[in-house]
Amino acid sequence: MLPTTAGLLTMRASRAAAPVAGFAPSKLVPPWLPGQHFVAALVFYALGAIGLVVAAPDLSHGYFFLPRVIALVHLFTLGWIVTSIFGALCQFLPVAVGSSIRFPRLVHLSFASLTLGVATFVVALLASNRSLLLFGAFSLSLSFTVFAVNLAATLIPVRERSLTWWALAGAAVFLLATPAYGVVLAFDLHDGGLADRFGTIGQHAHIALIGFVLMVVVGVAHRLLPMFLLSHGASERAAWAALALLFGSAALLTVPWGGRSRIAVAGALGSAGVVALLVQVATFFKHRQRKAIDPGMSLAASGVLGLGLAVVLAPFALSRGVADLRLLTTYFVVVLGALTLFVAGHYYKIIPFLVWNHRYGPLLGKRKVPRVSELFSERVAFLDAALLASGLAGLSLGILLESEVLARVAAIVFAAGAWLQVIVIARVALRKVA
Repeated sequence: MLPTTAGLLTMRASRAAAPVAGFAPSKLVPPWLPGQHFVAALVFYALGAIGLVVAAPDLSHGYFFLPRVIALVHLFTLGWIVTSIFGALCQFLPVAVGSSIRFPRLVHLSFASLTLGVATFVVALLASNRSLLLFGAFSLSLSFTVFAVNLAATLIPVRERSLTWWALAGAAVFLLATPAYGVVLAFDLHDGGLADRFGTIGQHAHIALIGFVLMVVVGVAHRLLPMFLLSHGASERAAWAALALLFGSAALLTVPWGGRSRIAVAGALGSAGVVALLVQVATFFKHRQRKAIDPGMSLAASGVLGLGLAVVLAPFALSRGVADLRLLTTYFVVVLGALTLFVAGHYYKIIPFLVWNHRYGPLLGKRKVPRVSELFSERVAFLDAALLASGLAGLSLGILLESEVLARVAAIVFAAGAWLQVIVIARVALRKVA
């Protein structure tokens, strides 16, 4: 993903003294800055996979709002997806907007408070401990606020404001809004007082997913998919439409007034935004020069298709709400599963290039070095992609059919894929120069 471009820039810079595309190699971020995020994210990913096997029977009956299930959801959303995004943006910003993260030291603060917040929040939910729950919520809020401010400080001085710039700027806005609802829900979990707790949970979840995660996906995919697929000449109008629609949806969800009509319009805009994103991704794949699709892009494509399925389920699941908890649970599993596959696919692009650039890049031209594709087995990676995608598909079907057996078996298949990926990525990261 991000290190691909960084690696290419370093390679080219070693052959020519002038900076490439206005970006000097000295501006590349140290590998440990994103690396610490990736390590933590993979740990949460592995733990979440185990938790999914344990919670599969609860999910099959639609017990989505049990504290232990909510803990599992946050392991994936905050521990896996958000931590991965924070790390990826640290590496991606120099390539995307021509400027490194403004305050690198603050990244350590946002990282520490994020990982501490996730761990504390999950433990607090499992132990029903109010004090730990509030501490975790405030720690997460600190992390989101610090990273959002750091991201905004990075973007503001940039003069060339591309689609990626606007997508990341919008994501920074909603990164601030997300924890506000989270803190309210943390207080309400023990104290009560919310007139519509389930509706507030839905708003909180969709502000995070639409306003932050999907906005980042639009901005990142706009720059990276054409590079990975060697796609040239594809129209970008669908990406601009996706950006505008998703921003409008998240903005409507954030304001606390307007009633059901506001939620309905926000839902329609969000669904249309996802459809526009699907059209843009399909356009990139259609115009690709690289016909063979590698494991990473296969997983990413599976994730995008999962988002399409989520759009189909959304009006039925969200309109029925708690009246049909199994359908609502299926919807959220599909959404989070799709994003999980998208992120997992990019790990097969990020880590190998980051390791290659750090360990083998300086040796280029001095001795024979392996290709990036030789740092891991493509056959094993395709097996991993099959396990992850089929596991999530089986889990969704098991919940829809209320089958404990199918849900548990599918969760085991997914967990096998998650742990296999963690092992593959760990072996790549620990690879020594021969």
